[in-house]
Amino acid sequence: MASVSYSEDLTCSVCLTIFTDPVMLLCGHSFCRECITESLKSQGICPLCHTAVSLEQKCLPPSYVLKSLAEKAKEDEKRKREHGNYREDSEWLCHEHDEKLKLFCVTEQTLTCVICRDGEKHAGHKFKPIKEASASVRQELEKLMQRVSDDVCTVENLADSQREEITKTKRKSNQLRNQISTQFEEMHQFLRKREREIINELKHKEDEDVKKVIERLIDIQAVLSEDEMLKRKVTSALEIKESERFLKTCADEKIIMTAEHFKPRSKNLKVMSSALNLGPFESHLQFFVWKEMLQIIKPREENLKLVGHRQNVTVSDDGRSLFSSSRTTSTSQFYEK
Repeated sequence: MASVSYSEDLTCSVCLTIFTDPVMLLCGHSFCRECITESLKSQGICPLCHTAVSLEQKCLPPSYVLKSLAEKAKEDEKRKREHGNYREDSEWLCHEHDEKLKLFCVTEQTLTCVICRDGEKHAGHKFKPIKEASASVRQELEKLMQRVSDDVCTVENLADSQREEITKTKRKSNQLRNQISTQFEEMHQFLRKREREIINELKHKEDEDVKKVIERLIDIQAVLSEDEMLKRKVTSALEIKESERFLKTCADEKIIMTAEHFKPRSKNLKVMSSALNLGPFESHLQFFVWKEMLQIIKPREENLKLVGHRQNVTVSDDGRSLFSSSRTTSTSQFYEK
């Protein structure tokens, strides 16, 4: 049989076999005389470019060059068969009909033969010649390649930002630890014990925050890994020059379906900021620890007593406060400790 590229150039796009009595339309496309005659009777247009064919054009002159090449191709195939040297690559043969795979079923995204196209299994399906389907799929994959590359770049930036947040969390934790240690050095044994307690609390919060941020980074890296895997598949597919193998690879790897439904997932990813916070101990450590110290410090009570007898001044029941009914009299004159 003629080589793949040679036979494709000499193949009628209607019957998908090597030309028999080829003719050429004014638009430049060639077909078997019988094939194009039947097609023009029902449609009146070129089957490839859909250019209208006038009545004058329907008297088609033969294409002697194509006819000569087609006859040579047929003789070459015949001679190879007679000498036992003809062997079709089984990879490109229909396993059901043992015919060459010349069509691409757009509906099922599989390579098919001419008999498959007319069978009940593919009834109502849309078909394209392999070259046309390959060009269309390649164009879609090139667009997908650009989108995936952009998404990989965005996700990588997100991952870098997330790593920076982890560093910021640990840096802030260290700063707070130093601050706490410095302030507690000025206190006594009680404060040193409180220092250790608060540092332990900080470490617990740090571990929780870092754990949450790392979990987000893992999610981002998982999306990045999937995008990079898809990128490698697409890159590998785009490196295939043979149309049949390219389409088969795309179909086997489900790349075409992925291209149709792919949506950049970087839009749904956000960097989780650090929420590390010690609350009041972060900005007013000494004040709040001092308030805690009041819980264990019991100051001596000092009760007040009157030096003289004044009718407009009274002492509270607990002996700690004075009350005066006169706004002009100072109560400080009437008590002593």
